Amino acid sequence: MGNLIVNQKGGKMIEIYHATEFGNNEKPYEHVANIDTNSVQEAFAATQNIDDSWCSWDNKRSTSSGDVLVCDGVAHFLVPMGNGPRGNKVYENWGDTEVINNFDVNGFIYNGEFKEAV
Repeated sequence: MGNLIVNQKGGKMIEIYHATEFGNNEKPYEHVANIDTNSVQEAFAATQNIDDSWCSWDNKRSTSSGDVLVCDGVAHFLVPMGNGPRGNKVYENWGDTEVINNFDVNGFIYNGEFKEAV
């Protein structure tokens, strides 16, 4: 896998997982990179397509809502608005980053508060 970005800061290895269906945590995820940074926040910033693509080996999108960053075995979920464009849930904490204990690369059910979509 050619998806390692090495940072000389001697930080932590953060695993980056992108939702295969944008913003839908109930569908599978793709492991897109391992980022050597000092924090989850730095890993998020390093995986943004602002001036150029952050990913020199493939054309990956920016890390965003619905994606998961794993640091030291702890999954940080970038809570999306809901469970995908065709989903039936609107997450109360959308826009927040939450630690979750049930991340699964094949998809997972978000245990946070939600409303039924109309």
